[in-house]
Amino acid sequence: MEKFRDVAGKVAIVTGAARGLGFECAKALAEAGIHVVIADILPDVEKAFEEIKAACPDNLGWGTVVDVSCEEQVRRLVETTVEKLGRLDIMCNNAGINGGEYTVIDAPESVIDKVYAVNVKGTFFGCKYAGIQMREQGFGTIVNTGSFYGKVGHAASAVYGSSKGAIHTLTQAFALEMAPYGVTVNAICPALAATEMHWAYLRKQAAEEGVSFESLTQAELPGIPLHRLGTGRDSAGAVLWLASESGSYVTGQLINVNGGLDFT
Repeated sequence: MEKFRDVAGKVAIVTGAARGLGFECAKALAEAGIHVVIADILPDVEKAFEEIKAACPDNLGWGTVVDVSCEEQVRRLVETTVEKLGRLDIMCNNAGINGGEYTVIDAPESVIDKVYAVNVKGTFFGCKYAGIQMREQGFGTIVNTGSFYGKVGHAASAVYGSSKGAIHTLTQAFALEMAPYGVTVNAICPALAATEMHWAYLRKQAAEEGVSFESLTQAELPGIPLHRLGTGRDSAGAVLWLASESGSYVTGQLINVNGGLDFT
């Protein structure tokens, strides 16, 4: 049974991992014995890996600055990982941005372009170059970060939500394309999470409504059946399952990791 869930010694890339869900997920993977390469556009990513290395001294990964919206940088990220560590077992395309709240009518083109560049193109490039390597290997696990906002439309969230919807469709199409090569492709769909992205949204909302930040955070909990916000470790639980033998028959799925907030 231990082998059924064993992931130790595997190699993973996690994008958007300088902080938030990505960092917490990467750290949990490292604690499970996976060598993690973490990438982010933020320079803090190198310091973030130092924290992982301190907790997991045998980890052979590193932190590196990467702009996932640049295809060449994503290609180099994957190729360098394989050159140094010999393989790529897990690709977590987690990097993403919210872009703020805009109605369709009011959304600036600059915001649309930026959100789609990071969320859609960044995930697409990660799938593309991880897929090239995993096709050659004949194995691998790709996990994209979708969202419950990408499953059902929400007012003032068309830019972000449609970018996540695109990730969902990409995930399912790529799952079919990679199945003949023994590679699984899935998306995890978090909802309300304890991250700086979410805190920034709540601080803005609190200022606009003239209420306290604390009151808004508490007001969210009753709507979540498990009565807590999600964490990167929750996401890591799904990734670890998908990357092990126990999750090897799961592909093309949009997996809710949301405390029961949404069942779509």
